[in-house]
Amino acid sequence: MTLRGLLGAMRRRWYAVVAILAVTAGLTALLAASADGVFTTRTAVSFTYGYETPLTPANSLVDEDVIAFAGAVAADVGGVREVVRYSAADAPYYGAGLREGMFVGLLDHGSQWGPSYGVAVIVVQLVGPTKDWVETRQRDALARIAESVAAHQPQGAEVDIATHIDPLSLRIEQIAPNRLSQLAAFAAMTAAGVLAAAAAAVGTDRVLARGHETRAAGGGPREEDT
Repeated sequence: MTLRGLLGAMRRRWYAVVAILAVTAGLTALLAASADGVFTTRTAVSFTYGYETPLTPANSLVDEDVIAFAGAVAADVGGVREVVRYSAADAPYYGAGLREGMFVGLLDHGSQWGPSYGVAVIVVQLVGPTKDWVETRQRDALARIAESVAAHQPQGAEVDIATHIDPLSLRIEQIAPNRLSQLAAFAAMTAAGVLAAAAAAVGTDRVLARGHETRAAGGGPREEDT
């Protein structure tokens, strides 16, 4: 179809164009309303023997017993469930499009093909609609970790297992699209709306034209009557 024919179909079937553009405008407004972004944090809790810290040379962060202890705490606090896996272990939890959720688990150095737990570090990943929402659940998760550590502490052990919260990982960040991304998304939605409106106009025009031809053929004189 030529450009002239396309414009003609859109002019004749303007109601189809208006309907599609109205739907596109509604979807764009809905996406814009959710463009405020999300708040997220990735809090790290390290486990070592009580006489050590994460900065102690040759510490027990890689000790198999300590890793197993941290894994038991993570399972107790976060539960056992299927999580979204990425090609990189440090990929953000909000990368799957989540706007609200929490994951508590051992620091994973693996990939989407399989986990690899080599250090006794629990990571609390949170993503939520507001900073208060994330901050409240971060505080609750850390409190539950402390309670679980106390409950799982080996009875009669000569050395307790201690936890160390990375203070820098307590920071809560806001993830929001920048102005350029918003303009690009608006342009993409506009282009998609125009293309969909054009397709709807052409399709409606062809269907109605075929209907007119059928009625005209059915209402004309037959050969035996002439």
